[in-house]
Formats: sequence, C-alpha cells, structure tokens
Amino acid sequence: MPLYAGVCETNITPPLGVWMAGYAFRPSGCTLVHDELHARAVVFNDGNAAVAILAMDLIALPRDLVTQIREGIAQSVGLRPEAVMLNCSHTHGGPNLGVYNAMGSRDPAYVDVLVRKLVGMTRQAADTMKPAVLTYGRAPVQIGINRRQTNGPNGQTVLGQNYSGPVAPYVDVLGVAEPSGGTFAILFSHACHGTTLGGDNLRVTADFCGYAADHVRRETDGVVTPLFLQGCSGNINPFRRGTYISAAHNGRMLGQAAMSAWRNASPLYDDEVLAFAESTIDLPLQDPPSVEQCDASIAEWEAKLQHEKAGGNMGAILHAEGMVAYHRYEREQAAKGGPYTAPFHIQVLTIGGARFIGLPAETFVQYALDFDVQIDQPVFPLGCTNGALNYLPTAADFPLGGYEIEHAHKYYNSLMYTPDCEKLVRAKVYEMIGAESPDWTPYSP
Repeated sequence: MPLYAGVCETNITPPLGVWMAGYAFRPSGCTLVHDELHARAVVFNDGNAAVAILAMDLIALPRDLVTQIREGIAQSVGLRPEAVMLNCSHTHGGPNLGVYNAMGSRDPAYVDVLVRKLVGMTRQAADTMKPAVLTYGRAPVQIGINRRQTNGPNGQTVLGQNYSGPVAPYVDVLGVAEPSGGTFAILFSHACHGTTLGGDNLRVTADFCGYAADHVRRETDGVVTPLFLQGCSGNINPFRRGTYISAAHNGRMLGQAAMSAWRNASPLYDDEVLAFAESTIDLPLQDPPSVEQCDASIAEWEAKLQHEKAGGNMGAILHAEGMVAYHRYEREQAAKGGPYTAPFHIQVLTIGGARFIGLPAETFVQYALDFDVQIDQPVFPLGCTNGALNYLPTAADFPLGGYEIEHAHKYYNSLMYTPDCEKLVRAKVYEMIGAESPDWTPYSP
C-alpha cells in the first residue's frame, strides 16, 4: 500500500493578559505579542494504520488536555488516541495551561478554543492527504549547552554552563514529499530548552523554535510546512540568551542546519511503513518528609504568603500560593503512606523506518544519546510529549543534586522520581522498539 500524508497549521496565540508559564515570579500576564504561536499537524496513512504528530508552540500539556485533544482527534479523524503524538516546543514565552503551579491559572476560554483548533487542524490535515515519500537526514548544530554546572560553593550543582557536559549536537529531519519530488512538510528535532528569553519577558513568543520554523519556510518559498519537535532537552539551555536578537540567531542556526539535513537526506523505506504503540509504567517516587516536617513547611510558606500579599507583588504572591499548595500535597502523601509511584506513558511511532519516541517529561539529553546508539535506525527521542509530569534525570545525576533534582518537582506538584527510574524507562523503550542486547553502561556526567 502506498503512503499518504497531509499537513495543516493554525494560529494558537493567546489573548493579552493570559498568565505565562516557565518562570515563576512574573508580575502579570502577557502584555504584548512579540511573535505569534502556531501548531502544525501531519497525518500519515498507509491503508493499514494511521498516525498523527502535532507540533505546538506551547511549554507543555497537562494530562487532562492530552486526553481531551486525543479523544477529540479520535472522534473527528478516526485515529486511535495512542496513534496521536502531541509534542510541545517548550517555549517559556507561551500560556500557562495548568501544568505548573505557582505561575497563575489557565484561561478556560483560551483552552477551549485551543482544543477545538488542534482537533480541527488535524482533521483538515487528514482531509488533504496525498501520496507521499519520506527522506531522512542529520546535520551538525549546537545552539545549547549543558546547564548543570557543578562548581558552586561546596561543589553544589547550579544552573550555569557546563562545557564538558553532554549535549546532542545535531538536528534530525524527516522530509515528506510527493512522489514527483515536491516537499510539503519537514519535521525537524533538536534538544534545547525554549529559554532564550528570561523570566523578565512578558511578551508572547515561540522563542528560537519559531524563528527556526520561519527560516525553513522562507528557504522553501513558503511551500513547506515546518514542524519543530522538541528533543530531550531537560538539562540543555541555549548558549546565547536574554534578547530577541539571540533568539533569532539561535533559530537561524537551527533552521540552516535543518535545511542542510533536508537537502542531503536519503530516501527512507521500510516494509512496516506505519505502526504505533503506547505503554504505561509505574515509576517510583521518593518518600515525602514526615507529616511534622510538612506542617512546618506549610506554616513557613503561609507566613511568606501573608508577607507577599502585604507587598502586593502578584508574581511573588502566586509563587507563595503555589508552594503552600505543594507542601499541602506533600503532607497528604506523607499521611497516606507509601510506596509512592506515578504512571509514566511512553509512546513509539514507526514512520517509514524512523522511530519517534515520546516521553512525557523534561527528559535529560543522555536518554537521546543512548537511544541513538542502541536503535539501529533513525530515531527521534522527544521530551515534553503527551504531557510533562516532571524532570527525568539519569541515575548518575541524582547524587549531584541541583534544581532539576531537588526543586523543580514542586512546580509540577509531584514527588520527585528515584534513580531507579532511568533503568525502568530504558527497559520499556528497548522492549517497545525491539532492541536486541542493548548496552546498559551507565553514563557519567
């Protein structure tokens, strides 16, 4: 059976005033739109199976929206929910959709429109499918740097620049073209946080991810729909940060590399053109503090909240409210007792011999490097996919501590994972993709 594919895009820019996500302490909702946010969908069908990938200029989706969007697409398009992959670029210049506490609430009216737009976009992509062939390419590029710098006072790990830390210095590209040769979609993936702009930015922006997509569109005379897919960027920040000039620079570098990979790509064939699978594993969580310690933390943050309310800084008020909510959650868990676990949903799409691995976390880059070596075909390991539940470090990173290990889980309103999670995630991925005799040598950051 021949392969068919269709693409579509839609504007998902939120209205002014919506609370933004990614940084705590923002004093207000968004005040301007610097550049618009977009969502793009590609749907594949080979007559036996059908899959869809959605690429969105959003920080991450909460699990309830993942379910709502997938079910809406299933009803409208006829796809199985587990055949729909939802990847967010992880821009920190977009709306808060309810993934994080301490950063304001989500706007129900915007969310309603967002869901309907995503479902409608995917339906239109499916309605415009045409015969397609695939190409795969890779090109070197590095716009980010490992951010886990272990040289602070007493050797603690801080958010900085670790020049010897691992990165994934390349972009992977899947080209989708008509058999006659006209490319109409380019999927390109790179691992780097969408954090060129900092917490002082109150303007809506897709960050470098949007600039990169714009570059691909310009270089193809506007006939190609560009889909940026966020890789395993949990411990990778842009090297150049702080201004929109830097965001444009980062995006241009990535876009140029994506074009190079596409121009030098090779045809992609496979007997099993399309397949999809999703599996859920329970990941162990660290024990919470005692009930007494939780009570002390609640009292401390309630006092801070009253202090911040007196000061009138809305960003500080929201942060204190979020920390009170987290420590109350923590107390509930302590009172309930263990063992503590959380479901973790892993998705694998096979598209013409390429594997797209979706992980619902801010996944550390070592996972991508490992999968790239262990999987003997093109692989796109993606974080922030079908939700974002927490950071997912490697076991070797836990003893080093730092923000991702010790603090970030509080914004996800979750207990932190344990070091055992790395092996559990790897084992399930290897099982799902049929890897034979994978190398289990642990990484040393």
